[in-house]
Amino acid sequence: MKEWTLLGILVRVVLILLTMQSSSDGFVCEKDAIHCHTSLIIDNAFTMIDPINGPLFVDEGTLRPISQPDKEVSIENVITADGWNTTLPLLTANKSMPGPPIFLYQNQTITIIVQNNLINEAVTIHWHGIDQLGWPAMDGVAFVTQCPILPGQFFNYTFQPRFSGTYWYHSHVGNQRDMGLYGAFIVLKREGEVPINNQHIIHLQEWNHKFGPITLLKANLNNTSSSSESILINGKGEFENNEAPHEVFQLDKSNSHLFRMIGVGSADVLLFSVPGIPLIVKETDGYPFVPKTVNEIIIYPAERYDFELDLKNIREGVYNMTVHILERKYLEKRQNVFGLGLINITNSLSLPVNSSASTSNIKTVLNCPFEVFPNETKIECIPVSFLKSRPSFRLEFDIIPPTQETFTHFLNFGFPKEKEYSSINGKKFIWPTVSALTQPSELNTSCANCDAETSCECTHALNLKSGSEIIMVLSNIGTGAVITHPIHMHGHTFEVLKMGFPSVNETGFLIPNNDIQCSPTLANNKSQCNNATWRNATWNDYRSIPNINVEDPVRKDTIVVPYGGYSIIRIWATNPGVWFMHCHIDQHMIEGMALMLNESFENIGDLPIGLQTCHNFKNQPSAPKSFFQASEENISEMSSATIGLIVTSVILFLALVILSLILLRTCRKLGEPGQSLNMPMSSIHGRE
Repeated sequence: MKEWTLLGILVRVVLILLTMQSSSDGFVCEKDAIHCHTSLIIDNAFTMIDPINGPLFVDEGTLRPISQPDKEVSIENVITADGWNTTLPLLTANKSMPGPPIFLYQNQTITIIVQNNLINEAVTIHWHGIDQLGWPAMDGVAFVTQCPILPGQFFNYTFQPRFSGTYWYHSHVGNQRDMGLYGAFIVLKREGEVPINNQHIIHLQEWNHKFGPITLLKANLNNTSSSSESILINGKGEFENNEAPHEVFQLDKSNSHLFRMIGVGSADVLLFSVPGIPLIVKETDGYPFVPKTVNEIIIYPAERYDFELDLKNIREGVYNMTVHILERKYLEKRQNVFGLGLINITNSLSLPVNSSASTSNIKTVLNCPFEVFPNETKIECIPVSFLKSRPSFRLEFDIIPPTQETFTHFLNFGFPKEKEYSSINGKKFIWPTVSALTQPSELNTSCANCDAETSCECTHALNLKSGSEIIMVLSNIGTGAVITHPIHMHGHTFEVLKMGFPSVNETGFLIPNNDIQCSPTLANNKSQCNNATWRNATWNDYRSIPNINVEDPVRKDTIVVPYGGYSIIRIWATNPGVWFMHCHIDQHMIEGMALMLNESFENIGDLPIGLQTCHNFKNQPSAPKSFFQASEENISEMSSATIGLIVTSVILFLALVILSLILLRTCRKLGEPGQSLNMPMSSIHGRE
């Protein structure tokens, strides 16, 4: 990082204030700009309230003020969510949900001033999927890469995204993301990009209009109305056919259109489709792969998929965009919750419609957490590990040179008995109270109370040796395996080398994969699996693992770790920093399913000047006592030198008092009658 003089900083701030844009409509960096500036204002907003007309209700698709039920209100300045008539408080960027999209081109530097206008809460912003190579202080994770931004403060996020793709930003303090604090962050290609006006962003999330995220997390609701009640597409949806406004997408067959789909939800697995129209999927988490045409996409929290619609057999008209919730480890479709958007397709050039459309009854589904969908005979699964990166796609990710060393780490995600901590390898993550990046000497990452079959609480950190090849085996087995987990890694995208899945028996029951040995003495279903190994020792050389793909693996930053299975991923420890890794189901992360990657810390360059530090305040001094309150115990603790000094001072003081009294007495005698103050004459003139 460059060190700036005070004058340079002042000039920079003035330029930022003059050039930044702050709007709910979004920001687009000019293509020929080297450095762009914008801002996000973090503040409260509210559902179903119009700034002028106050609280609203839905009436047959129309918004009306409660105080004036005959009046119609435009949706333009209203966050409707699912149209539920009770207002729900939100945390937002620029008072919109989703927050404003940010567009820039690859290799442009961007400065985003995040101003916290909240009254009560601190905040940070994480730029999800950006690897922050060379910018480790800009990742935006509270108490990992920075201190949180307090109310009234701002933070200058400056960094340079290198790779095009669909990314997003969101708060990384607690579960603020679930309160609406998220938005799209799009890095555009320099060449061959679909025009921005033909790019359509889809934010998908579940919604509960009765209880806010903190209530759902902290309160004992006894399972009453605590689950999702609706699904939102770009902040819009409906509840029980209340005809609340839907998101509508406009596209014409004569133009290329790109959909960028982002899973911004907090927990639920979602199934996306446009019934009757195949999806040509081209990228995931910002990285291209050999395109796949599918009917449906399973998307987990934090994942992204870019796709086009296959319109060659499609006539003009309005088509549904549908979203369902898939529940539990079997991904059963929930029947009483349904998300809906609308796509209006036109054909301005009257392009012909191919009448030879496929009539297959088999649906192709991308991103299954198993090879065979349980209890579904008409679904063909395509797990992400089956995807192939494009042959010409080569990337450079290194700040420091890679070495020839390889290290393998087994990380098991779950809730192992008996304590059932949300944990990784039985370690429940305890958040630091300092910024790990800027205050490493104040950090305690000891996890001494954990062992192969014992859980503990600690600030879990995994050390990655500089330049080494890192193989991670992310598993979901043992006594803590319950559901599938979407695992996100900061500071990197990784190669997905292989996924191991549970098998499905003839009754549709999932049987956990047996490739991993949790314990040398316990069966897998009896072990916490905190210290796993490969059952076949020859697999310790990962290149000998059957069906592993080291030639053209797909890249991701968020990967599904299947229930009863595992995912093998690869990175190189060449991006110095402290990077967070966690389950992106918010409750799991908050309760401890996380760790920090301490990567090549000795090679971290100079951090920005003025980066804050933070810590607890524990050592409060007692109030000073008066001289007369000093106890004998305190006096006895004085040093001999101090006591000697005091005694000497007292003696000198007494001597001065005595001398003063003697002089005073002499003066009085000289002043008595008959006494003369004149000197004898002989003393002046001498003796005659």
